Amino acid sequence: MASIMNSLVVGLATLLPYVTAQNPSDIRTDPLTTGPSLEIYHYFTGQWPTGIAVSATGRSFVCYPAGLDITNTYNGIIPTMQVGEINSTTSETAYPNATYNMSPGGAVNRLAVPPVTKGDPNHLLGVQSVIIDSIDTLWILDTGRVQDLEDPDHPMLYATVPGGPKLVNIDLSTNSIIQTIVFNTDLVKPDSYLNDVRIDRNPNLSGTTGKGAAYITDSSLEEDNAIIFVDLGTGKGSHLRRRVRPPSRLHHLRRDGIAISPDGNTLYFSVIGGRFLYSVPTAALRAGNFASAQSQIVNLGEKGISDGLETDTNGIVYAGNVEQDAIAMYDPATTYATIFVRDPRINWVDTMSVAADGYLYFTVNQLNYLNAIYPGTGPPLVDRRTRPFVAFRVPLPNGGTKVSS
Repeated sequence: MASIMNSLVVGLATLLPYVTAQNPSDIRTDPLTTGPSLEIYHYFTGQWPTGIAVSATGRSFVCYPAGLDITNTYNGIIPTMQVGEINSTTSETAYPNATYNMSPGGAVNRLAVPPVTKGDPNHLLGVQSVIIDSIDTLWILDTGRVQDLEDPDHPMLYATVPGGPKLVNIDLSTNSIIQTIVFNTDLVKPDSYLNDVRIDRNPNLSGTTGKGAAYITDSSLEEDNAIIFVDLGTGKGSHLRRRVRPPSRLHHLRRDGIAISPDGNTLYFSVIGGRFLYSVPTAALRAGNFASAQSQIVNLGEKGISDGLETDTNGIVYAGNVEQDAIAMYDPATTYATIFVRDPRINWVDTMSVAADGYLYFTVNQLNYLNAIYPGTGPPLVDRRTRPFVAFRVPLPNGGTKVSS
């Protein structure tokens, strides 16, 4: 009996550490955050933003696409902005001025049947993207498409008309327009939706006249998806429709994010409904050989569901990851994608801007809470966004900064 009791005592003593360890505070828990701490850069309390671009001198520009939010559409009465300059933590002013942001009488031609977006080359209509190039000038990508403001419950995305879709270059030292490239119908179709743009100022690019190149994603909802190349010297280029797509069935989910490697030789892109990152040589796009470009697309693996992409001087490709409340980073040297920063305040990372100050700026605009996107619970067609929308910034790793000429 004594031996049995001794065995029980020894057994209980052995179990004691496991019993005492059953404390809720000891349970392994997801810390929810990783990487550098987020800094709140700007609160958006008015119009809904997408793009952000930060200049070498610290000036910041944002855009408010009328093609995605009906309250951003100018109706000829209520003043709106398509591009704004951030001038405090909570305010923005129309850039380069209010007049340029509002087409006289509104952005929609209601005399046409059916109505269409105006073909106005002299005013901004539906700006989807703003970027700063390597020589510190601002580029504005105008889709030339807006949503109808008259029926908020059933918004209509109006077709483009020649004159509306354009790429505008602004000198930040004078706040004046340097160049306006009005796209012809070979490059932009009535159902095109120009989404993102990257500029390469290299004067020695093949297939150009020495002024550089623009690469643009066309995220048409009507599956007229494309990657567009534009010669900045002539305004002409190639609309590489459908054939230049990932070797998969995801092309119908719309090309969206785009970025260029520091040497300008590689273009990275993704689709808004997919988790994969792809690359293609920029020379193949400029050559306009569809079959050749298609054959040179490389699937680089998963990086998470994201919108915009961005690169730094280290060649790292940054991408949002809405499923992880994070920003991922793909390293071409290792071919791996890892989490760079994670925070519960991150949801839809729409656009990123690598700045000369060594920070990554990005907008978190709750696009995934728009009424067009159903979360799986609750009533459909409900706008679940809540203000403020936010622009954050985080320091880049390993001395990364903006690529400059």
